Amino acid sequence: MTDSVLIAEKREKKGKAEARRLRRLGKVPVNLYGEGKDAISLAIDAHELDVFLRQGHSLINIKLGEKEQQSIIREIQRHPVNSNILHVDFLGLTSGHKITLSVPLHFEGTAKGLKQGGRFFSLRTEAEIEVLPKDVPDVITINIENLGLNESLRIKDLVHENVVFLDDPEEIICRIEIPKIVEEVVPEAAEEEAEEAAEPEVITAKEKEEAEE
Repeated sequence: MTDSVLIAEKREKKGKAEARRLRRLGKVPVNLYGEGKDAISLAIDAHELDVFLRQGHSLINIKLGEKEQQSIIREIQRHPVNSNILHVDFLGLTSGHKITLSVPLHFEGTAKGLKQGGRFFSLRTEAEIEVLPKDVPDVITINIENLGLNESLRIKDLVHENVVFLDDPEEIICRIEIPKIVEEVVPEAAEEEAEEAAEPEVITAKEKEEAEE
C-alpha cells in the first residue's frame, strides 16, 4: 500500500460559476465525505491530481492545513470530449473499518501456454475487494507462468494477504486459448473452373486426320 499526499484548499463558494472559475485557475473542485459528517468542499491542483491518478495509487492523504485525512476516490466526473477532470468525490476513511473498492489486476510472467503457441486473453482488469485501509494494495499481481493451453484463472484463484475478493469466485479473469486455424473457402464456381482447366484436351482420330489435311 502506498499513500500519496494532495494539498487541498477549502472552498467558501459553491455552484457552477465557482467551479468554472476554479478550473480556469488550474484547479479541480472536490468533495470530501466522511461517515456521519457533512461533505467538505475543497479544491485541488489539477496537475497534481492528474499525476496521482496516473500513478495508480489506491489511497490518498488529503492535506488541509495541518491536518491529513486518509481517503479513497469514490467518483470522478470527466469532460465528455477532452476527458479533463471536472469534479471528484473522496471518501474519508476511519481506522479499523473495512472498506470496499476496486483495485487493478497486473499479470506477470510468460505463460507456458504461450510458448506452446497459445494466445493470452485478459477478461478482467480490476477486482472488487474488502479490506482495512492499512492493508489496501495498489495492485493485485498475478503470476501466469504455469498457465497452459486451454487453461484459465478465476477469481477464486486470487490470493492476497488480508484481502477478501467480492466478485463471483467462478468468474474467469484470464485464459490461454489455442489459435483457430481458418481454412480458405474456395467458391464452387472457382473450383469447377479449376477442374476444367486441369482436364487434358482429348483429340480423336478423326480430328487428327482433319488437322493433317
